[in-house]
Amino acid sequence: MSKKIVSFVNPNFQQGPKEFNAYYLPYTPAVLWSYVNQFPEISDNYELGDFIWRRDNIEETVELLKHSSVVGFSTYIWNRSYNAVLGRELKKANPNILIIGGGPEYPIEKPGFFEKHPFMDLCVKLEGEITFRKILKEFNKAKPDYKKIQGLLVNDNGMTFDTGDSKRIDDLDVIPSPYLTGIFDKLMAKHPEVRWNATLETNRGCPYACTFCDWGSLTYNKVKKFNLERVFAELEWIGINKCDFVSITDANFGIFPERDDVIADKLIAVQKKYDNPKAYTISWAKNQKREIVDIVKKLIYEGGAKIGLNLSVQTMDENVLDIIKRKNLGTNAIAEVFEMCEEHNIPLYTELILGLPGESLESWKENFYKLYEAGNHTGITIYQAQLLENAEMNLLQRKLYKLEGRVVYDYLVGTYNEHELQEGVEVVISTKDLPFDKMVDAQLFSWFQNTFHINGMTNYISRFLLKYKNVSYETFYDQLLEHIERDPWFNSEMERIREHYSNWSTNGRIDHTPIQGMEIHGWNLVHSTLINLHSEGKHAHAFEVIDEFVRETFALPEEIHNELMKFQSTFLVDHAKIAQYPQTLSFNHDFLGYIQHGTELVKDSSYEFDFPEDKDMSLARFCEQIFFARRRNFGKSWVTKK
Repeated sequence: MSKKIVSFVNPNFQQGPKEFNAYYLPYTPAVLWSYVNQFPEISDNYELGDFIWRRDNIEETVELLKHSSVVGFSTYIWNRSYNAVLGRELKKANPNILIIGGGPEYPIEKPGFFEKHPFMDLCVKLEGEITFRKILKEFNKAKPDYKKIQGLLVNDNGMTFDTGDSKRIDDLDVIPSPYLTGIFDKLMAKHPEVRWNATLETNRGCPYACTFCDWGSLTYNKVKKFNLERVFAELEWIGINKCDFVSITDANFGIFPERDDVIADKLIAVQKKYDNPKAYTISWAKNQKREIVDIVKKLIYEGGAKIGLNLSVQTMDENVLDIIKRKNLGTNAIAEVFEMCEEHNIPLYTELILGLPGESLESWKENFYKLYEAGNHTGITIYQAQLLENAEMNLLQRKLYKLEGRVVYDYLVGTYNEHELQEGVEVVISTKDLPFDKMVDAQLFSWFQNTFHINGMTNYISRFLLKYKNVSYETFYDQLLEHIERDPWFNSEMERIREHYSNWSTNGRIDHTPIQGMEIHGWNLVHSTLINLHSEGKHAHAFEVIDEFVRETFALPEEIHNELMKFQSTFLVDHAKIAQYPQTLSFNHDFLGYIQHGTELVKDSSYEFDFPEDKDMSLARFCEQIFFARRRNFGKSWVTKK
């Protein structure tokens, strides 16, 4: 008797620069299969069919899958539309296929689920391993009854039957590793042209319940750990199998400092042994301590990682924090982390979310100034608030705070084509406290701060003036904004940014022409002026405008003014001069020491300014990296006192 075929759909977009041809291995469905296949009642009756891991042609994919008995769809915001069309067409081709949905994006709390997803037979709620095993056992019966399985939405002739919630797995070690059990071997052998990205779970769960997020709600807010031996073995597998990139998907890496420090040691050892993975991304613990900074420092200085530390705050406004059920580190603790990062040249980035309930234009601006005062001057990433299907902000707070959404089609990398298959994300474009016109003003302000302070045009100048002349950040940037409006090039940039953010919020698209071959969309418009600056050779012009502004407005002593401008303009790398790095410059004043620690401006200092990247990088590649490598402070010098 032949076995029933189980296939999985978990497509993603190509990752990173186009020439990499990089894709993620379909980790989530592989975990499901590795769990269920260990049980004889499954392995004796079922075999693994195909993984759909990229957005291949729908008709060809239907032909590939239509002979399967069961197809599981893992769905999130980057594949929701593709999966819906594929599922619809697959059901037409073979109505007898059991189609199962799962993943964090299906609106499991809303009524009429199967009216919107009629092709689907079952939808798994929350964690899926145990439930999926029960489904396959039941499917093998002559008259399966899925209504007795907890953790499901069942399609009952178009009506939705909710079976309640399933129990969560307490011991994660009952889940075999998909890497170590060879599940990906066939796929990787078939596609040697792909540079594979891997996913690594060292734990599962999130102890927080932020209302804008669907992570905590889907993982019951309890963190459970995978065995360290398994984690180490998976890292070895990743190195041996030449996976270029790893996403460590723990919600809070570093939450267990001693354990995660050991994992970092293993990651470094694997990189040195196999020269892979070459890069990785980590979501760091929210409440950070010195131990986390030490882990990041180790990864950079011992492992050679091009990585930064993310200290997410989302907002600095206490009222907004209360509304979204979040508590940040105290300002003093945040400042301590920032200071340690600057001292050790650790790239630092902080995340803010624009459009949260309770945030006003005034409080949004204050977020930046508070972060500057705390010590973050080189890395603030702005996200537009998203109305995720199963997040409390969407389900319960939307009406109360008048959160108006707009589906935009270019918020995620690669999601802006393919008509019916385009992937849209609903973002907040207006709130009770931040109406539409003020939202566009806030987006323009975010662009302004990123262009000048975060991206390195004026950060040291503004910091120096705060200490030397008690000029607040707010005063400095209010006056700078008035000045650049009089410059034709910067003024045209401002008009361009406002126009395209208005397009985005009104029509769901930025509609921008590429720069140096790089598409400009909702996810990188805020960086586009810096990209333009290099593309059009405007580095010198920008600093002429800044020089004029500082000279006219603050009347510094001539020698101090000239040296400060030299320090700042060297800090922001000019692509046309990258071959000149590293360079050591002598100054008659110790600007960095004074800004960071000094009580008075002492004489004489030398600094090395380095660009720790490929010095032969093309202009197009350089412009592309301004976005893709932003989290490691790309385009700004690493400054070291000699």
